[in-house]
Amino acid sequence: MAAGTAGTSGRITVTGDGSYRTVADHVPDVGMLVFDRELRCELVTGAALRALWHAEELLGHTVFDLFPAEQAEMIARHCRAALAGEPRYFEIQGLKDPSRRWSVDVVAVQGPGGEIRSGIAFCRDITEQRRGDEELQESRRRLAEAQRIAKIGSWEWELATGKVTASDEQYRILGLTPGTPLDIETGTRFVHPDDLPLLREEIGRVRTDPSPYQVEHRIVDPDGTVRIVRVRGEGIRDQTGRVVRVVGTDQDVTETRRAEEQRQQLLARLYQALEGQHQQLAADLHDSHVQSLAAIGLKLDRARLLLDADPVRVRGLLEDLRADLSGEMAALRRTISALRPLVLDQRGLVAAVRDLAAGTRDRAGLSACEVDAELSGPRLDPMVETVLFRVAQQALTNVEQHAGACRVRVGLGRSGAWTVLSVADDGSGFDRGGASAPPGSGGFGLTSMRERVQAVGGQFEVDTGPGRGTRIEVRVPDQV
Repeated sequence: MAAGTAGTSGRITVTGDGSYRTVADHVPDVGMLVFDRELRCELVTGAALRALWHAEELLGHTVFDLFPAEQAEMIARHCRAALAGEPRYFEIQGLKDPSRRWSVDVVAVQGPGGEIRSGIAFCRDITEQRRGDEELQESRRRLAEAQRIAKIGSWEWELATGKVTASDEQYRILGLTPGTPLDIETGTRFVHPDDLPLLREEIGRVRTDPSPYQVEHRIVDPDGTVRIVRVRGEGIRDQTGRVVRVVGTDQDVTETRRAEEQRQQLLARLYQALEGQHQQLAADLHDSHVQSLAAIGLKLDRARLLLDADPVRVRGLLEDLRADLSGEMAALRRTISALRPLVLDQRGLVAAVRDLAAGTRDRAGLSACEVDAELSGPRLDPMVETVLFRVAQQALTNVEQHAGACRVRVGLGRSGAWTVLSVADDGSGFDRGGASAPPGSGGFGLTSMRERVQAVGGQFEVDTGPGRGTRIEVRVPDQV
């Protein structure tokens, strides 16, 4: 390509010695067209054009002969500007192969006297370059989207200049507008004062020791909101072994930490509830079963003493003992059922819930307590079955003791990977604010039901109101 020259007007031209043909002929993705002041093609050369065109298809033709009107007008506008001494650059779609993309540089050619007599269009096939650019942009878009979803920002710190470059998500985590100039001081501006010394210690250490570090610290937003960020970083050495850069990520783990705190609180309440149940069970065993068995023992002693002296009275005592034992066996079965109903282990959740419904119907004198159950497929996780059974048990106990209902409907089925339990009655309902809950009812056991469900990752909802009945719906994952 001939040397470019700049005239006093700043116009760039190309001298007409023709040496540019050699370059165009040997660069595989470059082609060259020389056109006159009428925009008529005078010369065609270059490997890129020869692969697509025969010279006679172009020579003697204007851009208006070769291209559609709108595209031809655009090309002509740039070519005329070049002939006026103003170099132009533009990109066009391939004519024979619309999937290709071409860049075009247009400059003027000076004659021996310095006059502009023609122009040259240097064409280059940039299809692969543009595809690479598009793929890079798409990769960056996917990365940015992944960082946004995961709340992870990435950054890089140049130690020599102090400059920090960061992803958009990193800016959002820091509470800054993307593009704001960043350095270490800006990046640590909102770090909680109590956490700053440890962070600065790691930042200072990595200047000489590139080994990875991890720190969790708090960020205090301008509005006072406190967030928790996990920072990971490590140094990058140059060929001499000197640390020249630090790269890392920041992840907003606020929700994760809060969820963990809530889980720990929930588990603590569950343990307290279980301990309370164990204490209640111990009291019940002592006050009922132990006392009953002690009374039976006393009657046996009396029968033994009267066995020879008064056989008639012994016969009566034995009849009483039979009745006492039958009653105690029934009471023990109820206690065992309260601990872990055998029907749940032996026949499964549906049968156990049907038994609960039948017992509630009989004890509460309901006109109906129906169970609609469809649980086809593999049996649920035992923990899930227990949770659903206990919720159904508590809900039906509420109906029996508080609702004043006539009809109850229990639903049990699957929805995707979830099992859904619902208990709906037509009773008196209650005020969700607790104003109408009977004294000592403990909010109808809603807290314990909700905590059982949340402990296995489920969802618990109550729909009720004074005079319109109550509907409880539970959704729990099939496996925990």
